[in-house]
Parts: sequence; C-alpha cells; structure tokens
Amino acid sequence: MAAKLGADGIVVSNHGGRNLDSSVAPIEVIAEIVKAVGEQMTVIADSGVRRGSDILKLLAAGAKAVMVGRMMLYGTAVGGMGGASRAIGILRQELDTATAMSGCDDIRKLNKDLLQMPDQSG
Repeated sequence: MAAKLGADGIVVSNHGGRNLDSSVAPIEVIAEIVKAVGEQMTVIADSGVRRGSDILKLLAAGAKAVMVGRMMLYGTAVGGMGGASRAIGILRQELDTATAMSGCDDIRKLNKDLLQMPDQSG
C-alpha cells in the first residue's frame, strides 16, 4: 500500500508494542516484509536495538538501514554530545565484532542464512 501511495521506503517498528505484550518484534517479520516489497522500497528497521549484534541481525534479515535512536538518547543523557559519540562508537565496534564472528568480511554480504528464525507458518 505504501508503494502504491508513492512512498520510497518504510520503517518497520513496534513502538506501540511497548504497551501490547502480544506485538511482534520487527526482527520476526522484517524478512517477510522485505520479500513482499522487493526492490521497489527501502525497508528500515527500528525497535529493540540495544547492541551491535541487534543491528547485524536486522541487516541480515533484509533491512537496508537500522535506526538506533534510543542508544543515542542514552548516550546523550549521560554525556551530552560526547556520550552520543561514544554510544555510536560502541555500537560500531560491537557491529564489527559481530560481523567478524559471523564469518562475513563485509556487512553488505550479510543475509538471512546467518539467522535461525522461528517458523512463521502457524
């Protein structure tokens, strides 16, 4: 529907899910969404990102980008601009480590073969 309305991309998020314990997490549905929209839209993931390995999983599931606003908020709250910069550095280091441990030498090579996703069929 978003593509038909002219959107170039979508953000997959469950921000409202904090209030509904039955909401699915983006990692549970993002691969299916990416498959459904194909190349016609950019899919960006949001929600639940606390470490670099979370970024790796969302990228491997098909997201083109991952929003990490909460971590920047925490860093800013603790140390202002320097804290936000430090949070970015930590996430980057964690992502680099997780990527290396996955056997990939480049995040552009990440794919869902790295993930063991729950069966969504029923």
